Amino acid sequence: MRIPAAFLCVVVLLTSSVGWMKATVAEDVWKVFDTQSQSSLRGISAISKDVAWACGSKSTIVQTIDGGKSWLKHALPIGKDIEIRSIHGWDSNNAIVATAGQPALILKTTDRGVTWKTTYENTSPQAFFDGLKFWNNRSGIAFSDPVDGGLLVVTTSDGGDSWKAIDPNLIPKIDSGEAGFAASNSSLHVFGNQLAWIGLGGGSDGPSRIFRTNNAGLQWTTHSVSSIARGVSSGIFSIAFENELKGIAVGGDYNKLTDGTQNIAITDDGGLSWRSPLTNRPRGFRSCVVCRWNESKSVWVAVGPSGCDWSKDGEKWDAFSEIGFHVLAVAPDQSLWAAGSSGRVGQYKTVDPTVQ
Repeated sequence: MRIPAAFLCVVVLLTSSVGWMKATVAEDVWKVFDTQSQSSLRGISAISKDVAWACGSKSTIVQTIDGGKSWLKHALPIGKDIEIRSIHGWDSNNAIVATAGQPALILKTTDRGVTWKTTYENTSPQAFFDGLKFWNNRSGIAFSDPVDGGLLVVTTSDGGDSWKAIDPNLIPKIDSGEAGFAASNSSLHVFGNQLAWIGLGGGSDGPSRIFRTNNAGLQWTTHSVSSIARGVSSGIFSIAFENELKGIAVGGDYNKLTDGTQNIAITDDGGLSWRSPLTNRPRGFRSCVVCRWNESKSVWVAVGPSGCDWSKDGEKWDAFSEIGFHVLAVAPDQSLWAAGSSGRVGQYKTVDPTVQ
């Protein structure tokens, strides 16, 4: 979903004037890196504590292979002002991205960003990729804002070298104005080999909705999420799962960055039903949530322009940083990366936000 430029300006002002003025917290828990970029970074793929890819506005793709000490900026052959909000990296050489807006493309590199090959293109002016994820090295899925009145969903079985659109008749109909939010490449989440969830927002007021598939996109069901309100600027922005059953969705209203009402939902049955947490919620609008593992226990982390929150079980949330980010990613080694406005990328200093 296209996010108005006015909102992006508010986010930049809030994260620079609030997050950075309270720098003691950021210095204590985040290692913040200078990527030599001023772009708004909304996609990040964490490979390890040393290797990460990030993407954002102005056709920006940056990468580190030394834990953030240095950053390489990659050039795409599609112009200088394209939004790149979805990214998946397999390693330091292989990665794939999707554009948010026109041209609507998926591009892949196998030589650490020296060259990029277009592997999918949609010429509809309505196409706008909101998310791209992979179940494994070969199988992946991406979705776009509605094209001709329905969500565009494409899948790959060859590592992103080619893509096939799912028959739109197999995808549930959307409501007027309903779409995904491309704020963090996480309104789409995949788990296992075939499970996927798409969180939506926008349109008229009412409960948000999640589309769910258990067969890699061939069939979908819809599920109402009453604890996250839907509206023109509100809805579900991010989904994460701990296992096949326990999941959390976050969001809210991006015009009300510090409003902590109707910004989170929890499922205990794989996304068939959703409820509010038992106690307190994250402190405001949250654009991304992830689940990490440390010594056989899970820790949930959520971020937004107004700060970062954590929870042991999703039922009670506490603040652990005032610095604002748009997106999080957890590497297989459980290192936690974050990215946000003004080219900001951070890595959490400890394994567990409960340890400070």
